[in-house]
Amino acid sequence: MEKLEGVDIVYKFLLLGESTVGKTSIIIRYIENTFNDSNTSTCGVDVKHKYVSCDNNKIRLDIWDTAGQERFRGLAKNYFRGAHGFILVYDITNKESFIKLKGWIKDAKEKINKEDSYKIMVVGNKKDCENDRAVEYNTLKQFGEDNKVIFSEVSAKTGEGIDKLFNDFVHELLKYRNIGIYKNDEKEERTYSNLDLSLVENKHNCNC
Repeated sequence: MEKLEGVDIVYKFLLLGESTVGKTSIIIRYIENTFNDSNTSTCGVDVKHKYVSCDNNKIRLDIWDTAGQERFRGLAKNYFRGAHGFILVYDITNKESFIKLKGWIKDAKEKINKEDSYKIMVVGNKKDCENDRAVEYNTLKQFGEDNKVIFSEVSAKTGEGIDKLFNDFVHELLKYRNIGIYKNDEKEERTYSNLDLSLVENKHNCNC
């Protein structure tokens, strides 16, 4: 079993949502600070890593990108176990993608183990397409308050709000000692084996 070397905490995030809402673009913008209009839909799952420093903690974020297509949905659910955060993404120009958020929240709550602790954040992407907006910010705000989740709007294309999205979520998780995998914690032995880190790491440094 791999040990936590060089980091104090590991957080496992999953981005969930319908196909084409921009989950992959959000991750690439955060990790590489680039945007590509020609990104193809994710098939199955993919994982990238980023190293950040927050409140004197060295943190590794394991950010899982999941497919939104129905035929891959069952596969994505297999990776929910051991997650500390779910970022539910919708397209502010696509009302249907917002309506289906409830289904994604339901999937997360049903699949995660009862003893696991986690937080959920809802994110509206494509804020740069204001003229084509189909979901008002107040609707998102009400949804967040009703479901007791953090919420935000971002643009993967311009980068607006992307760093803040992840920074705010990390700060939120740091409030709860029972969320995350801490170095030299008994929870490390029990939980770390749940994180399938067999994919290639992309290491980048930033400050939170």
